Amino acid sequence: MAAGSPGDVRVEVHGLAKLTRALKKAGVEVSDMKAANARVGDVVVQSATPITPRRTGALAGSIRPAQRASGVIVRAGGGRIKYAKYVEYGTKRMRPRSYLVKAANDSQPRWLDVYADELDKIVGQVESSANGTGD
Repeated sequence: MAAGSPGDVRVEVHGLAKLTRALKKAGVEVSDMKAANARVGDVVVQSATPITPRRTGALAGSIRPAQRASGVIVRAGGGRIKYAKYVEYGTKRMRPRSYLVKAANDSQPRWLDVYADELDKIVGQVESSANGTGD
């Protein structure tokens, strides 16, 4: 399902593109962040799944991470599940029952730790190559 399709709910981490540009200037490949992006997506999915409102479980089962060149997007809905955005944001007749945005916010300390750990590794590699030790 294409981004922005009816029923699709997305959560994006803003500022990651700026970080990616800074890393490129330091000689770090964006692909070095792919593993961290995948782990961050998994953290948000694991946080969202148990708090997702469910009647059949289809909505909770539709939550998935999607890799991007400079980050990760976590989506819900798609296909036959066209109601994901209405559950998340509500309608005139239904109050919002945030599950995806709440999960991203609630799990923020965990996924920030994932990024911090990865950046520490990358900085260590850059320092090693800069001082000629290669360790």
